[in-house]
Amino acid sequence: MLGKLIRHEIKSTARIFLPLYAVLLVFALLNRYLNPLQVFDSSGTPNLESMLKGISISLYVILIIAVFVLTLVIVIQRFYKNLLGDEGYLMFTLPVKAWQHILSKFLTAVIWYFMTAASVVISVMILIGADKLFDFLPQLIQMIREAFGSSGPVVLPAFILSQMAAGTLMIYSSMALGHLFQKNRLMYSFAMYCALYAAYQIILAILILLLGNNLFESLLQSAAPTPAQLNSLFGMLAAVAVLMAVVHFVLINHILTRKLNLE
Repeated sequence: MLGKLIRHEIKSTARIFLPLYAVLLVFALLNRYLNPLQVFDSSGTPNLESMLKGISISLYVILIIAVFVLTLVIVIQRFYKNLLGDEGYLMFTLPVKAWQHILSKFLTAVIWYFMTAASVVISVMILIGADKLFDFLPQLIQMIREAFGSSGPVVLPAFILSQMAAGTLMIYSSMALGHLFQKNRLMYSFAMYCALYAAYQIILAILILLLGNNLFESLLQSAAPTPAQLNSLFGMLAAVAVLMAVVHFVLINHILTRKLNLE
């Protein structure tokens, strides 16, 4: 049943995301032929062509930012509308557990996060050329290896995924908590997010003082952190984020199972 929920959620959101990605790629292709990276001519004097190129590349950057923002907005809107809004009456009549609803929303959100990132990377490849991007990749990989050692390909993805999970589920839990109030639920949801974020920072600071004091002392004392130090730091941050993600998931499941009020 979880698979069916995910497929349904992907189909429902693909109608929004796929045209958005298509616009981004078409705009990147247009900019490729306009060559906006050469904004000025050889004399360095601005002219109509250079102004158009400058406007074009500015709109492209704005579009990239808009794609990321819209991805987050749609992820939030889908959770709130489907599970906490009017559609919740229908969703919770299905023979599905609350945790399956939560997990389907979360996994679909992660899929679209990566699809958005991939569409942006492809658009950059179209704009500057795949050969230039592939020439840069070995340098980037080498920089990661020098900073993190052989553990970099494991530590960095784990850190990114953990932060993504904690951040998304924190938003979900803040909306679930805000929905416990009878009025001004959006305002309370925002207030709950601020409270949860502050609590997360406090917990993180306490854990750093208790568990990572020696680590941070060594980082401050060393001119350049060693791969072992960076792996320990990012590993600890990832572990804390995973712990908080689990707490948020349990909290959301409890509210949707026992405290949900759709009136």
